[in-house]
Amino acid sequence: MPRPILATVHTGALRHNLGIARERAPDARVWAVVKADAYGHGIERAFEGLRGADGFALLDLAEAERLRALDWRGPILLLEGAFEARDLELCSRLNLWHAVHCNEQIDWLAAHKTQQPHKVFLKLNSGMNRLGFTPAAYRTAWARLNALPQVEEIGHMTHFSDADGARGIAHQVALFEQATDDLPGERTLANSAAILRHARG
Repeated sequence: MPRPILATVHTGALRHNLGIARERAPDARVWAVVKADAYGHGIERAFEGLRGADGFALLDLAEAERLRALDWRGPILLLEGAFEARDLELCSRLNLWHAVHCNEQIDWLAAHKTQQPHKVFLKLNSGMNRLGFTPAAYRTAWARLNALPQVEEIGHMTHFSDADGARGIAHQVALFEQATDDLPGERTLANSAAILRHARG
């Protein structure tokens, strides 16, 4: 017998929370992270409350298709990028941004035949130690991507490990700024905890 669990999604509360993020980071674009089917609540249910975001970020290509089916025409970012080379075809068809966090993903792009160049975010491992290039390898990865005709635009991203802890984010920001210094492209790095606890005035 299934457990009698009810989750109520208040779209007004989602809109309110999105507004708070904009207040705390007024000069930034705000992306709504809806991975794992909006954390189990359903992308379709969460979409109405978050459609005022500048973009959506998720993990799964099927979820990206569902967002496009909701008539979302804005940016969608695959936070872990392609899982295999053939994923790049769907990235092209759905006009997705995708993260690049390992050399295999660069190899797939180099071998990919497309008439629509890709927009990617190159990921730095600044201390989360989950995904991304080390600071020592970051610029080499950027140079490889920048040389590819398959790549139109390269942004830069990292993920904070201590934004809600006592250590804070300064050590990771310093690594990110050093690794990306003088490189063109959009930067994205502040998760919710960083926006709420460490927003810059």
